[in-house]
Amino acid sequence: MLKPLPIMENTGGVLAVCGAPPPLHAKTTENGVPLLRKGALNLYVNMPCPLKVVAKMAIGEFAEQYNASHDIQLYSPMLHDGNSKGIEGELKAAQSEDELPEVLVASGLHTVLSRHFKKSFIDTGIYTGITSPAALAVMPESFRKLATEHNIGIFGIGYWSIVLDLSINPVESYPRRWRDLVEPRFKDLVTVHGYNGKASIATLLMILKEQLGSGAATDFARNIRNIWHFAEILKRIDSSEPRRTPFNLLPNAATVQMPSRKNAAILEFEDGPVLAPMLLFVKTSRMEECQPIVNFFHTDIIRQALKRGDLSFAEDVNWQEPFSFPSWDYLLNNDYEELTAMLDIELKQGLRPDAFQL
Repeated sequence: MLKPLPIMENTGGVLAVCGAPPPLHAKTTENGVPLLRKGALNLYVNMPCPLKVVAKMAIGEFAEQYNASHDIQLYSPMLHDGNSKGIEGELKAAQSEDELPEVLVASGLHTVLSRHFKKSFIDTGIYTGITSPAALAVMPESFRKLATEHNIGIFGIGYWSIVLDLSINPVESYPRRWRDLVEPRFKDLVTVHGYNGKASIATLLMILKEQLGSGAATDFARNIRNIWHFAEILKRIDSSEPRRTPFNLLPNAATVQMPSRKNAAILEFEDGPVLAPMLLFVKTSRMEECQPIVNFFHTDIIRQALKRGDLSFAEDVNWQEPFSFPSWDYLLNNDYEELTAMLDIELKQGLRPDAFQL
């Protein structure tokens, strides 16, 4: 089934220490902004790329008001023009609670489900995962169990979907499920969002591996023509680009930025879009101090900011609609970093040598 694309408002060095890695307080972003500030309430937010500007504006206004009335200041590198790319990865090297931000909002699983981080800071209760009571009331049992028994805070929900370029019609029938994209008849007909040489499709690869076995990632890779950043994909859909493809895997946060004049639509699968959860954690020892920050992230201000990228609070999701996601048993019983590293190898075994070329 095809559905129209949503139309939404468009908005525009490391210190050397012998014997141990340097603490996060000694590290900065690539452009020199400190990752953490001692004595502050540190907030780290990893938003999907299309939402970073609107999120920075909303959080910046809150931080300004908060800091005007509190002695302990709220600090976030994203509000000081810090290049946030890679900051979350730095957290995986943390050795103590002192090296963690007081509040962590993560739009990916690669840090919180890495073995060291999860074992050291989530399983021990140093971080408390925040899932609202309203969300717990409507979630399916597997997600409710994740929040209540495994201390994973589910704050928001986004999705990945296939955007169909309707200016191309090279196949007699469209795929109906995600696993269909592995079929040889779709060779060179798929483009996926990726950046800096790494595919951003780990969740889908895990779904395919669970359903189809060990060769699924390589088989899917043989059908991938291009791995481009979402902005390049949007630009090339319904254009004269000879390498464009009919099937384009993108986060919905990106698809809402596509001009409505583009001849394209979202391809709805029987098993639903790929779910992309946003997670929220707070230091248990600083919970009372951080409550105003947690409250802010559950206001209509953030709800509306997320909607600009077709994301929702977890309590606003219609959980009865189909969606695709790896089983939580599979994720929790494995090291996410090891899984993604293995899938990356399998993916590259099947990719064209020019898949990353623009």
